[in-house]
This record gives sequence, structure tokens and C-alpha cells, in this order.
Amino acid sequence: SRLISDLSRSRVHSSHAYSSTSTNRPLQNAMNSLARTITVALLLFSAVLYSKADSPSVPLYNGAKSGVKMPVMGIGTFGYGAPGEIWNDSVAQKAVSEFLMTAGGRRIDTAYDYGDQKGIGAAVRASGVPREEIFITSKIGGGPLGYNETLAQMEEILSQFNTTYVDLVLIHWPGPVLSSRTTDPACKEGILEKKARACRQSSWKAMEVILQKGQAQAIGVSNFEQNHLQDIMDMNSTLPAVNQVEFQTYWHEMDLVHFCQKHNITFNSYSPLGTPDWAPVTHNWPGHKTTMQQPAIQMVAKTHKKTPAQVILRWQWQLGIVMNPRTWNVTHMKENLDIFDFTLSDHEMQVMGSIKPPEHPKVCPDPRLIP
Repeated sequence: SRLISDLSRSRVHSSHAYSSTSTNRPLQNAMNSLARTITVALLLFSAVLYSKADSPSVPLYNGAKSGVKMPVMGIGTFGYGAPGEIWNDSVAQKAVSEFLMTAGGRRIDTAYDYGDQKGIGAAVRASGVPREEIFITSKIGGGPLGYNETLAQMEEILSQFNTTYVDLVLIHWPGPVLSSRTTDPACKEGILEKKARACRQSSWKAMEVILQKGQAQAIGVSNFEQNHLQDIMDMNSTLPAVNQVEFQTYWHEMDLVHFCQKHNITFNSYSPLGTPDWAPVTHNWPGHKTTMQQPAIQMVAKTHKKTPAQVILRWQWQLGIVMNPRTWNVTHMKENLDIFDFTLSDHEMQVMGSIKPPEHPKVCPDPRLIP
């Protein structure tokens, strides 16, 4: 892992070395392209070399304890339950139990605002799987809460899980959403005001304390665009280990992926399948068809004798992305974990990344609107 880390850092330095003059721009572009290729190759190589064959993981850098590895495939837990029962604790508990005990998964993604952490904690304890083999991600917020409230909510998260640490904790959203939730002067101006940057920075200082105290093995962010990440970089301090962002065949910000990879920030996708149980209807996608019903995706799936979901997840993995597909179907859980025995061709990768999106392609709110 030290070799991989050194190579990753050296590629970042090399890309900076060719950015000083415009006369070197063709060489700079070539170096940046090579750097992205090396990044993905390192992720794929490290997952195979340093992890169990049935549960590949990637090493985390920046704001992560030494040796922390994140399983490539997790399970998302937002919105479990029948209509009108979103944030259903008992349904999430059952789904996580199946994921751990039947499907063999080891990474769980949740958040304070999902309202399901007590049930998930119970599922982890009842699973019989050693705690150190399970990777738990939670999120603080709504948006940045400010320094003191970030520390206080971390205590609540641990209490709800009934554990002494989580493996990864993220700032859930880049802008302060509900000013009543914070006493931090840096966060009192609201979602579209100029102090959003100061609020992010104040909250990030608290995240660094959480890492130092061992309440989390790694710290990161969610829904952060390049300008939001730059605010943290301007602090000349710890960078996020992970950035969790919506990424699916209708909505994929490749510039953001490349930016994160350039800075050794693991890119983690949520809604990787486009939330097929409700987005096609709520967003009025043509024919209410899901991303998995696209003819190009079905053709690739048929070629590899895999499901459309599996080839979408494989497409993301070959881009160097780790994923959190949400499901309570055990068959789908097993299929999601079974994407490591085939490879998409360059042509198939290009086809899947070039599918024409519908009028409203993005499932979740757009963080690019946050200053």
C-alpha cells in the first residue's frame, strides 16, 4: 500500500510540474490523461492484491488512518419502507441483516438524517460478523453544522449505533441548510449566502478533531463540487478521504471524478443505478424507463451474460469509483457484489458513458447551486 500511495502522490506532483506555462499545454494534457489512467489502474490493482477475492476494497488516503480500506461495493439505506414510511428503522435493519448475513456484503452507508442508525446498529450486532470486518459510513448534517454542533452530532451518531467508532463519516451537504441547527457564527447566513465557505471550513476543523479522537477511521464529504473541495484545500490541512456524489448513466460529472482522483480523494457514487424505484416516475423520464432499460445497456449486459445493473456498476468500477446501490432484494444484493469476474471493453465503456440523458437527468438536488 505504501508503493501505491507513493505512486499516487508522484503522479499528482508530475501533473503539477507541467502546468506552469501555456507552451507545455499538449504535454500537460497528455500527462493528465496518463495520470487518470494510472489512478484507475492503481485502484483496480490494489483491490485485487490487498483484499479478499469476494470483497474487494480500496485503500483510503488523506483524512484516513493508516491502513484503512473501503470495500468497493456497499449498500445504501436511504428511503427504505413502503410509501409514506421513508426512514423506516425496522426495514433498514432487515435489509442490512440480509446484506451482511446472506449476501456477504461488508459496507453499509447511512446518515444521521436517514433516521435508521439504531436499526442498522442492531443488525450489525446481531449479524455475528466481527465489527472490524464491517465498514460503516455515516453523514453529519443536512449541511455543515459548524464546529460545536458537528462534534455534538458525532456523539449522537455513535450513541445511535451503540459503537465506539464509525469507519467513515462525511459532511452530508456543502451548504448550511437549516440555520436553526447551529450556533456557529460561520454558519448562520443560510444556504445561498457568502458565509457557506466559512461554514464548510469551520465544520471541517471539527471533522479533523473527530479523526484525531478515533471516533472515525476516515473523514470525508458528500455532494461537494470542485469549488467546495477547494475551500477545504485552501485551509492547508487534511483533505477528505472520500467524496460521495450522485453518479449514474444519466448524470456523471467526469471532471469532478478526475479532480478527486488527482487529489487522492476516493470517489463514491450514490444512486448508481438512478434510483429505479421512483426517479423514472417523479422525474418523468420517457416511458418511465429506468437507466437499466436503456437498449445500449441491455445489449452490453446480454454480451456478458450479466444483468443491466451489474454492467452499470462494473462501468463505474472501471472508472475507479466505489458504489452504494440501494436494495432490500437479496438476489439483487448478491448480483451487485458479483461484478468482479468480467471486464467491459473500451468501446462498451464509451457507449455506456454516452447514453443520451432525459430532460431531468439528476435524481437528487444539485449541489452546484451552492456557492
